[in-house]
Amino acid sequence: GLEEITPKPVQDTGNILKQGYLEKRSREHSFFGSEWQKRWCVLNRRTFYYYANEKSKQPKGNFPIERYSARLAFHLRKDSRKRCCFELICPGKRTYE
Repeated sequence: GLEEITPKPVQDTGNILKQGYLEKRSREHSFFGSEWQKRWCVLNRRTFYYYANEKSKQPKGNFPIERYSARLAFHLRKDSRKRCCFELICPGKRTYE
């Protein structure tokens, strides 16, 4: 099994490969369907973190990227951003869109 990752502030994540804003689809579905939420995302060599914004001290969530892969997913949106969509997928785990 994978060990639990202790959430860390953005400035303590170390070895940052990429960081910036992405829109993440929420798991909860409203009357209008899934909501897209703007999140500050940080990727290091082992973990993907997402925060409410770049000033947040604690992540809203994180997961080890070890077994995840990315694939383009144009079907996720019908607006002008559809060509930028991707999914992070791992068998038996949550898919992030």
